[in-house]
Amino acid sequence: MSSLFAIISTVFKYIFITIIYLFIFGIMRMIFLDIRKIQTPRPKGIPKDVSYLQLLTDRSGLYFEVEPAYPLEGDEIVIGRGTKCDISIDDLYMSTQHVRLWFDEGEWYISDLASTNGTYINGIKMTDDPLILDNGDRIKIGQLEFLVVLV
Repeated sequence: MSSLFAIISTVFKYIFITIIYLFIFGIMRMIFLDIRKIQTPRPKGIPKDVSYLQLLTDRSGLYFEVEPAYPLEGDEIVIGRGTKCDISIDDLYMSTQHVRLWFDEGEWYISDLASTNGTYINGIKMTDDPLILDNGDRIKIGQLEFLVVLV
């Protein structure tokens, strides 16, 4: 009887260890797929050492012209509908000066410039406080959504 108990105990021990290994493998696979999803091919014309905003919105349904990506060059960038903006996009849902991005102490920051329709980071509307941007963040400005790609 005790030998039957030892056999069953050993079988359950190996089943339990197998389940733990499958769980760990599943977690590692999810992490790998998530990281791979963030790594988009670099658009043409943007140097390898420059961070950029990758357009996620389908351009075919838009009534205005927009680039597939915008490099984050310089210490400060203003995005809006106005012609004096660093990145000027003729989107009627975008304010004249909609959002400001700036580079300080190794980090990119973003601040909404009291825009009418607001700015959304990863689906959450920004408050008056500036935020630090992370690689893979999604910025929604007007009708457009961008992926932040930091180097």
